[in-house]
Amino acid sequence: MKKKTLFLQLALAASLLFSTVSYAAAPETSRDIPVGGSGQMEMIGTIEPTILSVTMPTFVPFNISNSLTTQNKVISPRIRMKNNSNIPVRVDVAYTKVDLSKLNHVEWSNTGTVNDNQIAIGLKQEETKDEMPTSLAQARWLKANVSQDMNVLILNANQEDALYVVGTLGQNVSDSGTFNVTPTFVVSRTSAAE
Repeated sequence: MKKKTLFLQLALAASLLFSTVSYAAAPETSRDIPVGGSGQMEMIGTIEPTILSVTMPTFVPFNISNSLTTQNKVISPRIRMKNNSNIPVRVDVAYTKVDLSKLNHVEWSNTGTVNDNQIAIGLKQEETKDEMPTSLAQARWLKANVSQDMNVLILNANQEDALYVVGTLGQNVSDSGTFNVTPTFVVSRTSAAE
């Protein structure tokens, strides 16, 4: 019996010798850090993945002629743009490549005001559905071969709207010539419809 008790005492002593006591730390919501001290704070953030998707045409043919009796001398199709995103977006023109090499003695106007040998092309938001604008009021003029940051449209989530190509030309510019205008559109997130 003494051997059995001695064995149990040794087993108990060995288990106490090799055992560890652990405590679970309670989460703290705040604590004081003394001046000159340091501490750590865990910060947790979430990323909201957002896919910006806007549908627009990649090619828009238009005609420009002095024979039109309206202030706007361009006939263009309706340029439909649809925001497929669940947040508002802005559509800007960042750059416009202009090639007038097929028009003799013709210059570009960045302002919409033209002299006899100039041409100006811009974009205008649709005012009346499916109606080509006749006026150049509130047109946004494309600047040739320079960077520009020009907003042309703000679209709410899942909203559709449209633009038209507008423009004017001086009296010495031939109606039968051709030229290329290639604007670079940039779509970005905006906080709200403006």
